[in-house]
Amino acid sequence: VLLWCDGHYNGAIKTRKTVQPMEVSTEEACSQRSQQLRELYDSLSGGETNQPARRPCAALSPEDLTESEWFYLMCISFSFPRA
Repeated sequence: VLLWCDGHYNGAIKTRKTVQPMEVSTEEACSQRSQQLRELYDSLSGGETNQPARRPCAALSPEDLTESEWFYLMCISFSFPRA
């Protein structure tokens, strides 16, 4: 079974205007966004685990996502059986 599990989001990042304590490199920002997207996926797919659904610590909501981020989020939910 081919499983997308630890992909890395490397697209545009839609952000709200927030005050950041320090500048973050592009690589760090993409890595953080990948983690935020995985946490959002985990919170949305709460029915697949025994744990109650929780909001991700980054407090991302589906309304915050770009089309590319939605595509990434959907891709991590797929598994492909062997032919």
